[in-house]
Amino acid sequence: TATGVSAFSGDFLKSLESDLSEDQLAALVEVRELKQSGVGKEEIKSVLNEAGIDRELMKEIHLAAHKHRAVLHEAIEASVEAGDYTAFIDAIKDTPLSEKITIEDDFEVFAEAHELMEAGNREEARELLQSLGIEGSGFHHGARKGHGHHGWDKDHVKQKVE
Repeated sequence: TATGVSAFSGDFLKSLESDLSEDQLAALVEVRELKQSGVGKEEIKSVLNEAGIDRELMKEIHLAAHKHRAVLHEAIEASVEAGDYTAFIDAIKDTPLSEKITIEDDFEVFAEAHELMEAGNREEARELLQSLGIEGSGFHHGARKGHGHHGWDKDHVKQKVE
């Protein structure tokens, strides 16, 4: 139940405001922080249960998150392919990438890594991404260390949404 909660971005949580109570939204934020600090699953489950977030509701939240990630991925990929730095910065706000890509030069390196990845040069792309402090492989671009499949892998996201 608790896995993946830490991957929810600020924008995604805002989109849930009409569907969840203030207590439930606060619990999701708290769980994200607890998970990042390494707290155990039992404490996380307790916070979710106290807020009335059961397994079924978490499934709904996860499905909505996958849909949100698919839209996010499309915006990121379109901005990279268009070479549109401004659109890229708008697309990555409230994501872990916003901490890594902070200037246009970083964006250019990121776009080059994307081109290399598309051409099948995974190792070169990985090296460029690592130079930006982004860990991971594939088109995940290391969205979250240890959570690569929750990153920008378009095929995985499409599977989850369908």
